[in-house]
Amino acid sequence: MKLFTATRADDRRSFLKKLGVGVSTALGSATVLAKTSNGKADDLASKVARLEAEQALRALYQQYQLSLDTSEMDAVLALFTDNAEVVFNGGVFCGREQGLSRLYRQHFVASKTGKRMDVAPGFAVPAEQLKERMAIAADMLSAKAVLPYSIQAGKPLESATSLASMAQSHGEGVQTWWEGGVYEISYVKDVKSDSWKIERLAYNTLSRADYRAGRSYAKPIDVPAFSACFPADTHGPDRLV
Repeated sequence: MKLFTATRADDRRSFLKKLGVGVSTALGSATVLAKTSNGKADDLASKVARLEAEQALRALYQQYQLSLDTSEMDAVLALFTDNAEVVFNGGVFCGREQGLSRLYRQHFVASKTGKRMDVAPGFAVPAEQLKERMAIAADMLSAKAVLPYSIQAGKPLESATSLASMAQSHGEGVQTWWEGGVYEISYVKDVKSDSWKIERLAYNTLSRADYRAGRSYAKPIDVPAFSACFPADTHGPDRLV
């Protein structure tokens, strides 16, 4: 009887020992699995956040184009940070309420500049030069993008006559042309509002032509870059490139 009891006790101890090893192994496997699952979940969350950020940045780019196309300059300016810069035609316009306001509200004459246009005949830019690129920082607080544009650009004709001033006040007296190229954009995220803003936008012009919508032909055009800054040029930039 004693031998039988001892044998059962030994078996029980052996069973419990084996059970303990099995449980430890199972727990160890579960821990590894949890770590792997968390890693996958983190990767998935990061990918989703990055896709959402990219969609928001593209929506901002589209809103910029739409607001320019409809000459809603207040809406354009609202897309920029307070200290934003815009590079256009050899000049740098600084500050949303100063340089940018001057560029969009004065230099970009209503209905004459910024409207989307089809590419001028014979002046298409090679597709590889218009390739879209976007890079979002690891901390998801800043981003850079290269995105294509094709617009009617323009500037007031330089004239001090009262007739020219009157024409400009009615949206005339403006030299216009077609130009295409890419926007080089730097974005930052406003953490408080959880929204993206444009910190710097540069027009990298790759092609220009004397062209109006509906024409079947276009001619090369040479547009002089800004040569003077504000206030010497009332529509001019804050500094030259």
